[in-house]
Parts: sequence; structure tokens; C-alpha cells
Amino acid sequence: MLLLDPLIVKAISIGLGLMFVVTAYHKLSEAAQFRITLLEYQVIPETLVPPASRVIPIVELLLGGAWLLGYYGHGMTATGSALLLAVYALAIGINIKRGRVHFDCGCGFGGKSENEQYLSGRLIIRNVVLIFAALLTLLPANNRILGSGDYLTLLAALLAGALLFAAANQLLANRTAIDTWRKRK
Repeated sequence: MLLLDPLIVKAISIGLGLMFVVTAYHKLSEAAQFRITLLEYQVIPETLVPPASRVIPIVELLLGGAWLLGYYGHGMTATGSALLLAVYALAIGINIKRGRVHFDCGCGFGGKSENEQYLSGRLIIRNVVLIFAALLTLLPANNRILGSGDYLTLLAALLAGALLFAAANQLLANRTAIDTWRKRK
């Protein structure tokens, strides 16, 4: 049987926790813009957009807090995170299929027009990777106690993960901008 190292579980947990908390903060601090983004997706009735724009960030905060506090609730945190990310991927996929790709995905951290990230299949792939990471924590971990060296490794892993995630987001945004530019020619 495959046993995960607890350091891997801890790194994924903190990484996903920080991601959900930061994105929830972004959605709450830019509430009007987030409502517009939800309207753009056209996947829920317009009357449900205002309550959804308040509930989604709260769900993200709860998931983020659960990850950060180490509350996995018999897989509920991992499963809830995977489901939320799958819903996001589905909404992106529906709009790609409709040909509606020229609006901000609402999944970035900037909240300003220069940080827009248009819809693309690459965002779905990113979400699938995040879903895989969340579900990976459902595998059993061994009982090894983390030592001081492990915490330094954890810090390095979190920094590397944050840099990779930011770089991947920037590459996705750049690729989409380049694709849009090429189509205009």
C-alpha cells in the first residue's frame, strides 16, 4: 500500500489553504468585479448571481481555513476542494465550447484589468492538477514525526510551489493574450 510522507500532505494542505484564502480575499475585496465575472460566465440564472458571489468566497475561506488548520474531516476538505475546482473547470469548459473566452476567468489574484486572464483549456488543465493534488491527500500518510529539517524543507517547498503557481498563471495569461493578438491579425 502506498503511504504518503506527511511532509507532502502538509505542503499540499498549506499550499491549497493559502490559495483558497487568497482567492477568497480577492473575490471579497473586489466583490463588484466578481459579480460581473459570474454574470459573464452565464452558467447560473442572473437572479442567483448576487447570493452566489457572496457564498463562493465564503466556501473558499472555509476550505482554505480547513486546509491551513489541518482539519481534513474524513476527506471532506479534499473532496469539497476537488468539487469546487471541478465546478470552476466545468464553467470554463462550457464557455470555451460556446466560444465565449474573452472575459476574465475570475481565478487570478490581481483584480485589475491588466491582470485579466481569459478563458482557455490551459486553465482547465491547471484545475485538474489542483484537483489531483487535493485528492492525493486522501491517500494514507505514514506516522513519521516531522523534524526541524522537515520544516525548512516545507518552507522551501511552499516558496517553490508559490513561485511555480505564479509563473504558471503568468504563462497562462501571456499565452491567452498572444493567442488573442494572433487572431486579430
